[in-house]
Amino acid sequence: MLLAIAVLLIQPQLAATSSLPPGEARTDTSAAIFASPGAVDAENSSPAATSSFALGTQPAAETNAALPDAPVPVEPISAPAPAAFLNPGKPMTVSVAELRAENRRKQMLWQGLIIASSGAATFDAWTTRHAIATQGAVELDPLLKPFAGNSSLFAAIQVAPALLDYAGKKMMYSRHAWVRRVWWVPQSASFVSSIFCGAHNLAYH
Repeated sequence: MLLAIAVLLIQPQLAATSSLPPGEARTDTSAAIFASPGAVDAENSSPAATSSFALGTQPAAETNAALPDAPVPVEPISAPAPAAFLNPGKPMTVSVAELRAENRRKQMLWQGLIIASSGAATFDAWTTRHAIATQGAVELDPLLKPFAGNSSLFAAIQVAPALLDYAGKKMMYSRHAWVRRVWWVPQSASFVSSIFCGAHNLAYH
């Protein structure tokens, strides 16, 4: 009895399964198979997955935007040669022979100024003595006035030129360039002043 009831319950299910054509059965199976990747894609297309994909592609876009352009070739700049500012006619170094020649020239000029200033002082002393003896003139210089009455005036009047000669010698070898260039000024001033005083004495009446 129980076996007959079980056969009756199983028979409709087998009949329904066997009644379907074979092509439709395969179609349903393939549809079920193809439906499963879609479901997987639907699960993967969740907001978290989408955001991770967007974040993954954003650094690549930023990297491409930050890349610089290709370098542009620059023409080389031709700087002027330093030798263009130099005078090739004048050497940069001075030889020992040239220094000695320059020193010798200064020494000769210094000695010439000594003779000139001493001679001019002697001329001043002679004209002073002549004006005092013949014209009754009076020496106005307080330093030379004690010597104006005798011949000692010729020696006393040489003191100032001798001091200026010494000053010119010291200035010739000074550490300052501008002093070395004007070393001849003291002796020249002594010469000019003595000549002026002598001419004044001759014009005294």
